[in-house]
Amino acid sequence: MAKYDGLLYIPATDGNFVSGIQRLKNLELGAMFEKLTELEESEGGHKGRIKAVKKELESRSETSGEMRAVAMMADDINVAEELYSDGMPYELERLENEIRFYQDQAGTALLEMGKRFIRIKAHEDHGRFMRSIENVGMTDRSVRYAMAAARKFSDRKSISDLGSTKMIALSVLDDDEVEKLDSGGAIAGMKLDDIDRMTVRELRENLRKEKEAVKKEKETRKNEREAFKKSMIQKDEKINELDMKMSGMEPPTKEQIAAKGLEDLNGEYSFALAEVNCAIRNALFLVQKAESIPNVNVQQLSEWLNQFDGEMRTFLEVHDRWTDEVDNPGPIVHWRIGDLPGGEDSDVSSVG
Repeated sequence: MAKYDGLLYIPATDGNFVSGIQRLKNLELGAMFEKLTELEESEGGHKGRIKAVKKELESRSETSGEMRAVAMMADDINVAEELYSDGMPYELERLENEIRFYQDQAGTALLEMGKRFIRIKAHEDHGRFMRSIENVGMTDRSVRYAMAAARKFSDRKSISDLGSTKMIALSVLDDDEVEKLDSGGAIAGMKLDDIDRMTVRELRENLRKEKEAVKKEKETRKNEREAFKKSMIQKDEKINELDMKMSGMEPPTKEQIAAKGLEDLNGEYSFALAEVNCAIRNALFLVQKAESIPNVNVQQLSEWLNQFDGEMRTFLEVHDRWTDEVDNPGPIVHWRIGDLPGGEDSDVSSVG
């Protein structure tokens, strides 16, 4: 009977267990560790005791941290070779080439999945399409990536060879940028060969920097246009004022200028309201058309309408802001472009 037999079923948190393993010699403690490991495989429930014995063994080790690290590395190598070896000797370059091969396979698989999801989405309603995603065990986000990659890169063998992760990163590119990259051009200072050598993190970082640079350039051009427009308006005002003085006419008052500005907007505002009315009537007609489809039921109609929740929220938000402006009109003296419908892309000039 081994000295540790009486400890095999005592809880690891019990003081008798802790003091008991501390009294065992190294060989006995090592034998107890092996016995507990065997018991864990056959009946389970010994993880706590295994952890405690292992900790005690490690605390007794007289080897340095570096030697322990070497021993752990050797263990990792043995486990990796035992579980994942392909029967060939370890060669770093060969394994890297094989990884590239499977990356290509993953890229092809992503495109093929995307093509099939595009077909399902075209044939089925939204609810059934979502069930298909669940049936194959994928997430909605993964499916969107696959469909985007299929639309952009199905006919771009050079890009699809980059693998699925890099294709997903490149899916943010516009069609003309994809065409340029595929034909040998550079995007964000990168050609296909550069992208192939990059890590995914480096690729995403370069694309992020390029996006920020383009945004900054657009803002600069916009500010320049607005400054030029403002200077031209001021110049025209001075010329008109000088012409009036030379002809003996009094320059218009601020109220007259404001009235003329409102009059100039009459046609545009009337046309905008007509467009809105037409669009809403058309949307109403399409809902009624959907309701008249033979054999359609309430659940199908609800699911069909739910897929446009984002557009509806945007419409209602803009409608609420427009209603608020109409109900409470007042001069805008100080405001930010982002406060108006359309955000930073608004083309409205400042009033002051």
